[in-house]
Formats: sequence, C-alpha cells, structure tokens
Amino acid sequence: MYELVYFASPGLIEGARLCLATSSLDWTNTTVDWEGYLEMKERGDLPWGLLPILRTPEGTLAESKAILRYTGALAGIEPEDLYVRAKVDELIDVISNWRQVMEPSFGMDDIEEKVAARRELFADGGGMSEVMKSTASMFERSPTGKLAGTDSVTIADIKAFTELFGLFSGQFDGITKDLINGHDTLLSFHSMMANEPLIQNYYDSADDSRWMYKPGAFD
Repeated sequence: MYELVYFASPGLIEGARLCLATSSLDWTNTTVDWEGYLEMKERGDLPWGLLPILRTPEGTLAESKAILRYTGALAGIEPEDLYVRAKVDELIDVISNWRQVMEPSFGMDDIEEKVAARRELFADGGGMSEVMKSTASMFERSPTGKLAGTDSVTIADIKAFTELFGLFSGQFDGITKDLINGHDTLLSFHSMMANEPLIQNYYDSADDSRWMYKPGAFD
C-alpha cells in the first residue's frame, strides 16, 4: 500500500496523484489541513519538515519532484532510455521555474497590489506570459506533441499539465481562466492530455476544485 499525504489542493503533488491513479497499485490519497500538517511536523513524521510525503513499503519519501519520478516509474511511464529519461528530468526542472517568476507576489499582503502584480505578469511581455510562450515553443518543436518528443506521455507532460493548468484553479488571487486565451498551443496540449482515457477517467469523478483538468475546461 502506498499513501500520499498532502493538502487537499492540487498544489505540488497533483502529478504524483495522477501517476498513482493511472497505475494498477493500491494507494491512499490522504489530505490534511494546516493543523494536521503541524501535528505531523511536531511528531517528526516529515523527513524535511514539509509536505508532501509518500509512504511506501520501503519507507517514506519526501520532495515533490522525487515523488513524481518515483510514482512515474511505478506507473510505467518513465522512459527506459537513459538519455530520454535525463531529458524528461531536464524539462521537469525547466517547467518548475515558473514559481520563481510568481514568488514575489506570494509575499504581498495587500490583495489589490497582489492581483495587479499577477495580472501584469500574465499581460503580454510579462514574466508568466513569457513562461507560457516558452513552454509552448517546446511543444511546437516536438515531433510528437509530447514535451520530450516521446510517443507516449511522460512525467514531464504530467507535470506541465498539472502545474500549468493548476494555476487557473482559482486558488491564486488575480489569476483567472481567461488569462490563457490566445495560447493556442497550450490549449491544444490541454485537450490532448485531458482526453487521454486514463487521465479523463480519473478526473471524471474529481470534485469541482479540479475542473481545470477536465476536457473542455477552457472552451
């Protein structure tokens, strides 16, 4: 039995949830609130004092990217070729860079200032607009439409899908679904991923907080 422990929001670990959901393994999706997190931290349940963690038969894993790679292997979608696997890992690191662009806005206490700053980031020429254009260019260079040029979905595609479209979940003040309008390559990628049978099946039963991962979410 595998147990993934994190907050209820998609956040940093949605990709690993998706990998486990599309595997044939028995697993538990355990969600905690802030108080539950603090209790786990106090008990010493968290290797580095942070969530997420994944409890496995061999022990506990921490750090979201390590967990994503591990669950991707469990789901059978980690490439066997070492170069392709390294390229997938490279792309995962590149995709994660959007957080550096957004980070200054997380420290803003004034809600109007925060919303204005984020809208500016997504405006043409803004930091997040450039991130999305850069991500789109990676797909446009791919001969298969998959991020690493593979024939099948890899964890790089899953990370891009869950984190990029997770931005529009409603949990980030000032970021609304209309901000992806005009990014047609990314919207095509969304359609491809959302309509993958295993992915669609998982999100068919998901609650409304995961609307952004369902087919037609941005129509």
